[in-house]
Amino acid sequence: IAVIIRKHMARKTEKCDVYDQWTKSRFFSFIRSALRRSYSRWPPKFEVMKEARREYKGPGRQKYEYQCAECKKWFPQKQVQVDHIVPAGSLRDWDDLVEFTQKLLCGKDGLQVLCKECHAKKTALERKQKKEGK
Repeated sequence: IAVIIRKHMARKTEKCDVYDQWTKSRFFSFIRSALRRSYSRWPPKFEVMKEARREYKGPGRQKYEYQCAECKKWFPQKQVQVDHIVPAGSLRDWDDLVEFTQKLLCGKDGLQVLCKECHAKKTALERKQKKEGK
């Protein structure tokens, strides 16, 4: 039990310098979340979606279908996501803010439409490479 208590105490994060009721981690999580919400309305994201679509000719009420940039198959909108070609990265400190924001709010040339399966594979590979330090 003493080992568990020591490990827990060692993980204690520093207080936020702006709002001392939060940890630094909680504060930057708040900022990251706010920036990601703004990305949901980012015009280049919609332009990329528009360029990847075509009219749907099959049965049902679906108007468009979207082509995955990786596997080249066509999917309904609910099965695709807009991916950052270069990941936005992490936001854990003030020094990360400019680079994170520039990567998150990039132009349409930095975005692509991927099906959920291809997006999951790409994200898993990026995380693995980051963990391995590549």
